[in-house]
Parts: sequence; structure tokens; C-alpha cells
Amino acid sequence: MLLHKDKVNLKQLEEPLLIISDEDILLFQQLMFPVLKFELVECKLALSTRKSISLIRDIWLALFKGSDTLIINSEQAMLYPIRLVLFEFVSKEEYFKHLAEKARGDKCLSLLYAIIYIQFVLQWLKEKFQGNGQICESSKMLLPQAGGNKKEDNYLTISREITVAQAIIVKSIRFEVQNNRQEFSSLLFQTYNLIEYLHEEASCKSADTRTLPSMRHVAEDLDTFYKKRYVANKTN
Repeated sequence: MLLHKDKVNLKQLEEPLLIISDEDILLFQQLMFPVLKFELVECKLALSTRKSISLIRDIWLALFKGSDTLIINSEQAMLYPIRLVLFEFVSKEEYFKHLAEKARGDKCLSLLYAIIYIQFVLQWLKEKFQGNGQICESSKMLLPQAGGNKKEDNYLTISREITVAQAIIVKSIRFEVQNNRQEFSSLLFQTYNLIEYLHEEASCKSADTRTLPSMRHVAEDLDTFYKKRYVANKTN
């Protein structure tokens, strides 16, 4: 899940965890297309696979609509337990709730927030799982096979091997977050700081903060934050 890069077809993402309208699915595709075309290097983990982008869509919808108004699709939660556990860990944090208040109803800000959140979380997990052979092998089991298609996602046809691989990764994610709770909270706090910083930068340049979502315009700020703040202070 964390190590593969493929060509992402936005019309063949995994099924949403949350109940979502066809209109919002189309809106997400329209918003994501120019982001993928630009290939923002600073968020390459979040934007590299259909699994990570499917998770971005879940987080985007929670920010855009408000997580308190949304319903989790129980069948899809069974099918995608990795996305479910990441969604729950992120969406229950107080920092996330504060940003959700700012982003609600703003489709573009919600997308930017979701991308940054998922990038930071996946980067943290990748660092934690570095050198873990069991996680690497389990991740390979979840990658799309040659000739695969969206119909293979049906939970009725899921293989035992994939079920086991998902269980291993979910267990590992829970272990890392629960045993490094302060570090994980610090990670999300750093993410919150970055987004606040981007807000301040946008406010200085324009009275309309809704100009913020241009990924091209935040690339330099993201790079600076990674080098000077995230890397230096991520465990503080």
C-alpha cells in the first residue's frame, strides 16, 4: 500500500468508505485531475496509488460535508479495513475537527487538507515500517494484479490471502499508533501547523483564502516545511 506507484485512473478508485452521492464522486474526480497532472513531489505518497487516493476521497468528503453528518458503508468498511483504520485515527483527532470547521462546504480547501493529512500519515507509517519484511510482503498482496479491474474489489470474492494481508497491516498500524500515541499526535499537530501556515501565507497574498488550493502555489511552502519544521520537530 505504501511502496507502489501506478497510473491512477480516477474512475477506477476503490469503493468509498462513506455513503457518497454520484455528484460528489464526479466532483472529486474533477478536483483531483489537475492535481495528479501536476505531480506534486512533496505529496507523492498520498497521490501515488488508487488506494491512497481513495483514502484522500474519504477524508475529503468528511472535511467537505462534515464527518458528523456522514454514514460509513458497513460493507465497504469490511472490504477496506486499512482505509477504515486510518480514516478513524485521523478523523477522531481534535486537530482534524478544528480544520473540518474551516473547510466545511469548501471543496478545494477540503481537498488540500485531505492530501496533506494523508501524505504526512503515510510518510510516518512508511518510516515506522521501514525494513519490516512482513509488512512489505503483505503490501504486495494488496497491489492490483495485471489485467485486474474494479470488479475484483467485491468483498464476496476477496481471497483468504488478501484478508490475512489486510489483517497484518491493520494490526501493525494500530500497534504503531497506540504505542507511539504522543508521536502520532505530534505528527498531526505538525500537519495542523502547516495548514495554518498556508492559511497565513494566503492571507498575506490575498483577502480571499479560497485561492489557497492551487497545489502549484503551495509546493515551495510544503518543501520548506518538510526541511525546516517537519523533519526537525516531528517527534517534539
